[in-house]
Formats: sequence, C-alpha cells, structure tokens
Amino acid sequence: MKTQILATGFNKSSKGFTLLELLVVLLIIGIASSVILVNTSSINNIIKGETSAQKNFQLISEESILSSKILGWFPGKSSQKIYILDSSGNKTTEFNSESLDPYWNGIAEYQKIVRGSDGEEIELESDITNYPLIIFYPSGENSGAELMVYRNEYIQKISISQNGKIINETELK
Repeated sequence: MKTQILATGFNKSSKGFTLLELLVVLLIIGIASSVILVNTSSINNIIKGETSAQKNFQLISEESILSSKILGWFPGKSSQKIYILDSSGNKTTEFNSESLDPYWNGIAEYQKIVRGSDGEEIELESDITNYPLIIFYPSGENSGAELMVYRNEYIQKISISQNGKIINETELK
C-alpha cells in the first residue's frame, strides 16, 4: 500500500518532534544566546572605557583652547587633576575637574603606565604626580603621551599625539 504525501512534504505516518527533542533544541538555543550576550557586554564595556578616556582628553584640550590657558594633566592611581600652569610650567590654580568623566575612578584598581613623548615610562602608583604628564596648549597641541591600562582580560592603549589626535587600541592578553 502506498502512503499519501501531503502538500507540505510529510507523509501521514510522521508524528513530529518529541518533547525531549524540543527541550534539547531550546536548551542549545538558550546556551548559545547567553554566550553571545556575555561576549557583547564585555565588548560594550571595552568600548565605553575607550570613549570615556577619549572624552576626558578631548575635554581638557578644548578647555585649554577656550580658556587660552596652558593646562597640565596630573594623574594618580585613583584620581586625576587638571592645573592651570604658568609659562614656566608651575601649577597656579586647580582647574575644575568635575566635568571630567568618572572613568578614572573605575580603573583605580588596574595597573596604569604613562609613556611620555621622550619615551620615559611612569607607573602610576601614588595618588597624584608632582608634575604634569601631559601639557595641553591653547593652540590645540599637547606634549603627547601614551596611557596603558592593564586590565584583567586586555590592555587598553590610549595614544595622545602632539597634534591632538587620540587613538584607542585594545589588545587581548
């Protein structure tokens, strides 16, 4: 006896999927989606950290241009300060640092190294440095530096070129 095939391509003796098969498929889909969700949240955190650091340096540069003052960036392990500098490079008054993104507080626990334009590397271990690690000029230029933040999973490198261009790079450990 011949079985009749329906228009959908199944014959009448096919009964469909069992409950166990459906549960296994749903379990696989659930695991795959949770892995994707976890990976995208890590990527979003990396991107957020990069843009926050970039915003801070752009803000300091813009403040220097708008105020026509030389500004110095004095970082520490858990905080950062901006000072107005005189023509000799000495601190005169603290600049309002409240407008900076709180990014620096979020990376307080990580090792941070700043490499100046002369190639000297300074590890930020204490609260605030005694001298500026980057100087921002009213012309839009700066002394240039590279900031490296050693996080658990990756290293974030922020290069501030002397012409004001800021480049963020992230590499996995």
